[in-house]
Amino acid sequence: MDKFTKIHSMGRNAEDTYDRFLLAAGHEMIRTVSQFEERVHQSLFKYGRFAIPTFFKPYFLTPRQEKLIKNVTETMARILEKVIQIYFEEPQLRRLFNLSKEAAELIAIDPGYKRNVNVARFDSFLEGENLKLIELNTDSPAGMGYADLLEDIFFETHELEDFFHAFHFRRDNRRQKLLESLLGAYGEFQGGSTHHPRIAIVDWRTVRTRPEFEALKAFFEERGYPTTIADPRDLRLKHGKLYHDDFQIDLVYRRVIFNELLEKLDEVKDFIEAYRTRVVCVVNSFRSKLAGTKTVLSILTTPEYDHFFTEEENKIKSENIPWTRRVIDCEHFYGTKKIFFIDFLKDEKEQLVMKPSEGYGAKDVTVGLETRDDDWNRTIDKALKSDWVLQEFVRIPFMNVPIVINNKLEFVRKKSSINPFCFGGRYATCLSRLSEESVINVSHGGGLIPSVSEDEVHNR
Repeated sequence: MDKFTKIHSMGRNAEDTYDRFLLAAGHEMIRTVSQFEERVHQSLFKYGRFAIPTFFKPYFLTPRQEKLIKNVTETMARILEKVIQIYFEEPQLRRLFNLSKEAAELIAIDPGYKRNVNVARFDSFLEGENLKLIELNTDSPAGMGYADLLEDIFFETHELEDFFHAFHFRRDNRRQKLLESLLGAYGEFQGGSTHHPRIAIVDWRTVRTRPEFEALKAFFEERGYPTTIADPRDLRLKHGKLYHDDFQIDLVYRRVIFNELLEKLDEVKDFIEAYRTRVVCVVNSFRSKLAGTKTVLSILTTPEYDHFFTEEENKIKSENIPWTRRVIDCEHFYGTKKIFFIDFLKDEKEQLVMKPSEGYGAKDVTVGLETRDDDWNRTIDKALKSDWVLQEFVRIPFMNVPIVINNKLEFVRKKSSINPFCFGGRYATCLSRLSEESVINVSHGGGLIPSVSEDEVHNR
């Protein structure tokens, strides 16, 4: 029996077979896990000064699951472009976005290329072939660099080579697909020019995702694109060009969050003016913010707006987005009789999640099923006084991950999300986040692992 046949004799389900494969290796695998953890700690896989929690196991996608995710992701990319088009062409619907005057003025600026959302991540739950998109991160999504760093370590681990080869797992390069998306927008911005742009990755100097920027910078430069990491407050317009110190910038990969820019407009005037006058190409455009607000999920799950979309698009959003509503719209639904609405929120608490429409990093996300009544009542009070949304609670899937306890390999259950990337309107593989909590986010102490996919050609 050759080694590949031996691995397949453990089972055809990749996740279950992986667990058996680790256990069959005995103490050798415990040593391998320790070496893996050491490599992670020595890498840029960090959030601030600390290594991001992770586990010695990727998230395994079957060909059928990946086909589903690809179809939903690319269809959602088209849908979100239509949502932004609706904002500009249907003035009576602009009120749904609840934008300040300053935000509306920035969004009105034409970025110089057609696609409004070039870089997106759709945060989702996947159970079998049931996919639910709970948030659409289109403003400043992170994680592609982290996922690549960790995937490199997995595929370079000698003890896993036989397993990966037996199942014909495919290596993916999210950083390359990100770069291609940035260059595609820049080429359009420049009228088809093949000029190699000088890139600035732009965010506040204090953000804890700086290590990911370092990994992306190294990757871009390896491929011939000079790159700097810059705080938007340090950018200066000089002689009709935008500079970071002495580094002239052609293309900005914007990681700074739109709403945070709004709070510091007086401090980033040169950056905003460079965007306004098209001195530089900025990706994502400010218009991408429209697609990322949770209000969009309310629009997409309200039948009243179905006529803006095709039959296939309506099918995709109906099957893959949980019911979501702005709190203010629910108040109107109840005939402005707020007492009835509050009763509904209390009675249906275990079926609901409440979150700020403009929130990110899982801040203030409140899961009714896991919240005490008095805390839920305080959340209701917040939601009624601000711009919040209600969302149908989606059951969160689990996966088993290996840990070493007392020199013994054991498995623990973690709640898991799947987070597909979409660059330039095309699916660009996933990462997965893990936690013991229902609010799964790295900023809340959650872990991160890459997804890996079986090659469909070899697994028919």
